[in-house]
Amino acid sequence: MVENFMVGAVFASVLHQDPRFYQSGRGGFFKRTGYAASRIVVTRGDSGHSQFNFSEVFGSATAAAISTFSYHPHSTFISTPTNPHQFVPSDRTLSHAASTWKTQLTLDAITIMLKEFWPDIHRKLSHKSNSDKNPDQH
Repeated sequence: MVENFMVGAVFASVLHQDPRFYQSGRGGFFKRTGYAASRIVVTRGDSGHSQFNFSEVFGSATAAAISTFSYHPHSTFISTPTNPHQFVPSDRTLSHAASTWKTQLTLDAITIMLKEFWPDIHRKLSHKSNSDKNPDQH
């Protein structure tokens, strides 16, 4: 939720970028997959021109940092029957934030792939062909 807000509202507004995904719908599987995957690092600016997707990259990094450094507990000692002074390290580390960031970017890439191919998937699942879309054309 924080990531969607940071990427789609805060960074997109400040950097004048359009966070929406525009489906290609043209070409074969590999071309469309490449296009969809590239949208993690390429987006449209408010001018309509392609540019580096700072909103996605920095917005998701900011969300990962907020999650890591505000939600996870500090290091502590706990008492267990076998170890009365067991040290439990914190997850508040740069490597944990980077791992969270990588996961967010990966999930966003998968979501974009689904957006690219969903019309085709839906058509296959509902057993509709292109000729079923417009019955007036024969």
